[in-house]
Amino acid sequence: MEERIRLENGAMPQTGMPNSQAADPAAGAQPLYTAKAAQPFKATRLQLGAALYSYLLGWFYFCGLVLGGPVLPFAEWYVGSMNPVALGVFCALFFGGAEFFLRRAGRKAPAESWWWLGFSALLLANLLIVRPLLYGAGYWNDYEYGYYGWQVLALHLAAMYWLVCRAGLLTGGGRTGCFAPLDAALCLLGRPFCWFFLRIQVMWYAFKKLWARVRAARQNKKRDLVGACLALCLLIPLFLLALMLLAGADAGFASLLERFAKLLTVPEWVAGRLLLFAASLPVGAYLYGALGSVLRQKPDPERQSRWLAALDKQRCLPQSAMTLGLLAFCGLYLLFFVVQAGYLFGAFFDRLPAGFTAAEYARRGFFELCAVAMLNFALLLAVNVLCKGNPQQRPLLRGLTAALMASNLLFVLVGASKMGLYVTRFGLTEKRILSSWFMLVLAAVSVLALLAVFRGLDWIRLGTFAAAGLFLALCLCQPQALAYRVNLALYQNGTIHQLDPWTLHQQGAGLSEYELADDLLRAGWGMDEAPEDVRYAISGYSERDELHYARDEQGNRQVWFRVSGKSSEDIGTLTMTLDESGETVTALELTSNEMK
Repeated sequence: MEERIRLENGAMPQTGMPNSQAADPAAGAQPLYTAKAAQPFKATRLQLGAALYSYLLGWFYFCGLVLGGPVLPFAEWYVGSMNPVALGVFCALFFGGAEFFLRRAGRKAPAESWWWLGFSALLLANLLIVRPLLYGAGYWNDYEYGYYGWQVLALHLAAMYWLVCRAGLLTGGGRTGCFAPLDAALCLLGRPFCWFFLRIQVMWYAFKKLWARVRAARQNKKRDLVGACLALCLLIPLFLLALMLLAGADAGFASLLERFAKLLTVPEWVAGRLLLFAASLPVGAYLYGALGSVLRQKPDPERQSRWLAALDKQRCLPQSAMTLGLLAFCGLYLLFFVVQAGYLFGAFFDRLPAGFTAAEYARRGFFELCAVAMLNFALLLAVNVLCKGNPQQRPLLRGLTAALMASNLLFVLVGASKMGLYVTRFGLTEKRILSSWFMLVLAAVSVLALLAVFRGLDWIRLGTFAAAGLFLALCLCQPQALAYRVNLALYQNGTIHQLDPWTLHQQGAGLSEYELADDLLRAGWGMDEAPEDVRYAISGYSERDELHYARDEQGNRQVWFRVSGKSSEDIGTLTMTLDESGETVTALELTSNEMK
């Protein structure tokens, strides 16, 4: 409601204008302002068209991607949850529709938006074209496994980020800036949910406009309309009473009315589609919260400059205090590296600390070291944002921040050595590849931040592109196929001493049991065994069986797998030992403890 501020003489100032007497410097008083009246909600035809289009997007996403069908309102076409083909069709609808509405709104595409559009297109092409060509038809049955979920999540984030970048509404306008992590969070979560009810407002505005036109057209016939309503209220009950009396008088007429009533009932498939449509409304509201908000807002290229100027006013930490704090952190890291040098750097020399297995040594402290690296980035931001004055002009502060980033690189190097030791003992898996990718991203961002200390680079912007580019490279290099080939090669070279057929079967999506058995035999897994026996073992193999070929202390090959029964005596490891010629050294034995 408009606020009114009354002057001393009782006159009312103009709305939104300062009080001239109070604004006079000679008067010694602060100027008084009145609050502007709230503007009524309005929506253009373009925004209404986008709102109607969002119903189609919400229906297709919920039915085609989340439920896997039925996609078409009048057909039972089930495609499977998150099917790549359905994902491709939805991306075409989303990107094409957003581009159409933004062009109709007169928005010119920033140069960077093409980069993010290409990033999304390459991710989608990898899912739709590259992976099926490499893995064959079997890929369509295994697309849920592995990196598919990560790629779909990255595609969602890239699509929302592209939409805001295409509209020129990033914090830096049409380009990624130093607020890139905040922009990413706002694009994926903040903007769609803050404008979640925008579609309801637009549709209600359109309904009111339509109703106003109807009322204007019927204003001269108002009395006739009231009379018609009264006549209907009188005639409809009498008409229904006559139908009931006639149905009671004649059985044939009653059956005719029953058949007519069945025609008026809603079919089951229509009721099901209506329920699906109702369930898709929140999805459409989320999508229109992103699309409709960028259509209503105008680009503001100076937003980042204003935010940086506002942050400059918030510098409250003395440089001396920040210097002492950074000295404490650097001293702590130096002490940690000196005390734990033997433990941390043992992986460089392929040595394990006493009492640790390779798995325990690789996993213990890995995520803690990554968390410390992230903490160092937060410290660097605190120095640049909250420290008084210009920290870049203080050589000591610059040296300490450079030491922080150098310690980051050392933390990443230690983690990489642990992961390398783990891989050379047990091979590659999905989690190990993703962890290695994350360490590579940390190293790249640390190098950029280290250069920014001396060169003044926008390391957050460059780090965003580095992370996106490295993830795209990870997806395009087909990590599953890479892990499959690397594990077989490591086993053939004697680097690792065990192969798990279940893991290999998942990594080699699309490979038949015969192809997998041939690759295992060529690598030396099941040496001198008949191919039929290996294929039979693989075909009857499941994740719970944990079947392995290994070597004992004498170099004999062992075939073993874990078994479980109803009683505790039947739970253990079933082992058969063979020599190099394939002769049985030890027949099948059941031990109660797991094989070491």
